[in-house]
Amino acid sequence: MSNPGEFLQACADGKVWLYCAGCEQVKNFNDVEHVDCIENPACWDPEPWWHDTRVFNCPVCNTQQKSKLEFQPG
Repeated sequence: MSNPGEFLQACADGKVWLYCAGCEQVKNFNDVEHVDCIENPACWDPEPWWHDTRVFNCPVCNTQQKSKLEFQPG
């Protein structure tokens, strides 16, 4: 996934996941309320979005969590 368009398409297709420590479950990227994105300053990779940490509100346990992105191909 070498360009932002592919990343956005993966999000739209429901292939990007976050981990909620409060629920101890994975959450689909589209099913949570996104609060912030914390960039990884050490990453100079051509795909920087995979190294960011997302801050989100979980709709199930009503907590604010931080998680790195996970991609589920297929």
